[in-house]
Amino acid sequence: MNNQHLSKEYIFTAKRKISIFSILINLFLSGIKIAGGIISGSVALTADGIHSLSDLASSLSVFVGISISNKKSKTFPFGLYKVENLVAMISAFAIFFAGYEIAKDVFFGDTKEITNLPIALIVILITVLSTFLYSRYEKKMGIKLNSPSLIADAEHIKVDFYTSIVVLAGIFAQYYGFGIGEKIAVLVVVIFIFHSGFEILKEAIKVLLDASIDNETVQKIKDILEDEEMIVKTNLITGRNSGSYKFVQLDLILSTNLLSEAHNYVHELEEKIKEEIPFIEKVVIHFGKDERDEKQAILLNSKGFICKHFGSCDKIVLINNKKQKEIIDNPYKNTEKKKGILLAEFLNEKGVTKLILKQKIEQKPVIYALKNFGIRCETTDKDNLEEILAIL
Repeated sequence: MNNQHLSKEYIFTAKRKISIFSILINLFLSGIKIAGGIISGSVALTADGIHSLSDLASSLSVFVGISISNKKSKTFPFGLYKVENLVAMISAFAIFFAGYEIAKDVFFGDTKEITNLPIALIVILITVLSTFLYSRYEKKMGIKLNSPSLIADAEHIKVDFYTSIVVLAGIFAQYYGFGIGEKIAVLVVVIFIFHSGFEILKEAIKVLLDASIDNETVQKIKDILEDEEMIVKTNLITGRNSGSYKFVQLDLILSTNLLSEAHNYVHELEEKIKEEIPFIEKVVIHFGKDERDEKQAILLNSKGFICKHFGSCDKIVLINNKKQKEIIDNPYKNTEKKKGILLAEFLNEKGVTKLILKQKIEQKPVIYALKNFGIRCETTDKDNLEEILAIL
């Protein structure tokens, strides 16, 4: 099933089920590692089990965020999405403390010998297989459901796969008499623990302090706005994150002077942005009208009909707000290269704000040039100048 056709209810339910499954997986892994470490005498395995608790903390924060994501009230009209980030920040400090305790116990405590190698190896084998398979599954589902929180949780679990490989090497080193080997393995695990905690803390603080939305989302919004003929100029694109969701704010200059038309348009634009970019909860659009005097341009061919080819037109009819017209020659109709770009620049110099065409322009450089100059294009089914002037 394509994720664009999934209902919100299905996505919410599926995300919640996966987050619960992730909690159970991490709880199971941390339990068997700690138990296996105690039984086998492997400090590295015990340390890795505590490291798995960092993944458990992450999974819990994902579950909390998903569970309350749809809940709103008069006190919290924008939702409680940031609870997920608050839980994540608290979890990060718990992870730092766990890493400190592990390091203190291993490097300043008594050295323990591995007494049961088979148990340790069985636990490592179960861990490697479980983390590898589940991280792939959760990431696949995270992509399908457009869930950054599930994708991030999958990456946390993948770290468990790598640390298990490191612990395996340390266990062999310790068992065969290289005592320093396990200490090195534990050091690597502690580094992973602090790195996981730092990443969780950094992302949580960024969201709680209302850091701007990511550049990728901003670029996607720009791409959508560039194709909108009603928009004369984009003054601002900004926004903030809240849990897994994004709140966007736009400041636009629109070509219409009709308030009702502008309201209807920005509502449709908000729905379009939310439909094309996942996890955008709300788009607030501030808009104003184009304060320039509107000057329209109509392009004619040599026979006086509306020209179908933008750069090759013979005449340009300029019409101001008072319906006064001026007919001038196209100075670039015989130019071999970039005639469309040059004509767009010429129209901008003449103060043109609206261009009436027989058919849409297909050359992207010309489209971008007109867009950059704030010249909007409008197609017409009329054939000659008189018919257009009659309806202006």
